[in-house]
Amino acid sequence: MKKVFLLTAVLIGALLSTRTYAQSQTPSLKNTNWKLFIPDLNDSITLHIKIDSSYITTSTDTVVRSLFKVSADTVFFTDYEGQYACPNVTGKYKMNLSDDANNLTLTLIDDACDGRANGINKLKWTRAAAPQGK
Repeated sequence: MKKVFLLTAVLIGALLSTRTYAQSQTPSLKNTNWKLFIPDLNDSITLHIKIDSSYITTSTDTVVRSLFKVSADTVFFTDYEGQYACPNVTGKYKMNLSDDANNLTLTLIDDACDGRANGINKLKWTRAAAPQGK
């Protein structure tokens, strides 16, 4: 009986350690910037992710500001300001980072904001440097 209990305790400990290790290996998106070229605009847009918010800029303008949340491999955007905002509408996307963490793809799970859903679904963002002075 002692052996079964000890073996069970060791297995549970190993599983918890593996789960904690895997979670700690997921790169954080906080304080990162991601660029994407939009042919229709003939311009690049940049997704700036902060601690709990995000905003998208063109080369000349900020076009939308959102609350931003990450849970495991899912990200949530809730717009609150900007010419392309869908105020108080939350979009839910599966996030996929490339192995080198230099490319980000957001795949639509659920989003009633058609502009956002059509604008970012399955497009490959490239990690960008932080803007000067920010």
